[in-house]
Amino acid sequence: MKVWERSKVAPLIEKAFDDELSLHDIYVLLRDGEVWALGSAANSLKRRMYGNVCTYIKNMILNYTNECVVECKFCAFYKSPGKGYFYDPSFAAKLVKNVYEKYKIRQVLIQGGVSPKINIEYFEDMFKLIKKFSPKVSIHALSPVEIDFLSRKHKMSYREVLERLKEAGMDSLPGGGAELLVERVRRIISPRKIGVDKWIEIILTAHELGIPTSVTMMYGHVETIEERAIHIYRLREIQKKKKGSLAFIAWNFEPGNTVLAKEYNIKYPHGGYELLKIVSVARLAFKDWIPHIQAGWLTVGKDVAQLALNHGADDWGGTLYSEKVIPATGLRIRFPTEKDIRRWIEGAGCIPKERDSMYRVIE
Repeated sequence: MKVWERSKVAPLIEKAFDDELSLHDIYVLLRDGEVWALGSAANSLKRRMYGNVCTYIKNMILNYTNECVVECKFCAFYKSPGKGYFYDPSFAAKLVKNVYEKYKIRQVLIQGGVSPKINIEYFEDMFKLIKKFSPKVSIHALSPVEIDFLSRKHKMSYREVLERLKEAGMDSLPGGGAELLVERVRRIISPRKIGVDKWIEIILTAHELGIPTSVTMMYGHVETIEERAIHIYRLREIQKKKKGSLAFIAWNFEPGNTVLAKEYNIKYPHGGYELLKIVSVARLAFKDWIPHIQAGWLTVGKDVAQLALNHGADDWGGTLYSEKVIPATGLRIRFPTEKDIRRWIEGAGCIPKERDSMYRVIE
């Protein structure tokens, strides 16, 4: 007998294995599904796809500036222009080189604020210097929000911006700025950020140009369960138009030092229960449309991330050396070594394998 056959949503879980879940199906699973049943089914599907292997990557985050004019209410990292820091391209490239020489990282994830100081030449120079100093490091850079900013600043199409960045060395595009792909939510938490349609257009344009992406979800703020379902459904529908997203990463809103927490009296972050539900339902909804799901260790911690590996996640994520955004909320984080990550994956009953930026196992 399958574990989930005792669940009140067993028919929907069974449907997920051989058929496509509708938006309403996703909503019902998020609303009514028991964590133990969803997790068991999602883990069974994951093992069908990947066996018992769980991957990870040695990477760093390059937060090139904290100056930002978008001023998202959920962000504790940004500063007004002129009040933060700003790395020039040469300094940024040397930071990557130093971390590469110390840890042999395979990827740099480049994220920052939307600053008036930025133009497309800034990123072209940075990417070229990173490839010059650290040619073995993949550049996983920017987000649809920054692509839109560059497009407007230079009066260029999204395609033109992405083509130039790809030519300069950008290997893939993170799907940051997604938060929740629901306009009601975006108007509350990030009213100056691009809307749903533009975010989707940029992701699809990247896929058309052969630029792989990852896609994200931030939960635990002002959204409803139905809106979580809409977000997951829309991410899958993007792939059906033009496949290209390699991974899904969900993370909870961290309320520390944020305007949103003060306005809505949010005192504590949503924890592991919510993440496990979202990861499980995402696996059942995506199957191989979005093939990889990360465990989300950065905000929920090691123990919950280990549980996520048994609830449908097949990738731990990265070492994330030098990350600055989440610590700005006041959350204390112990960043792991590669040895830590391998031990934690084994502690979850999985087989650790190092991967590259394209999710190819390399050991």
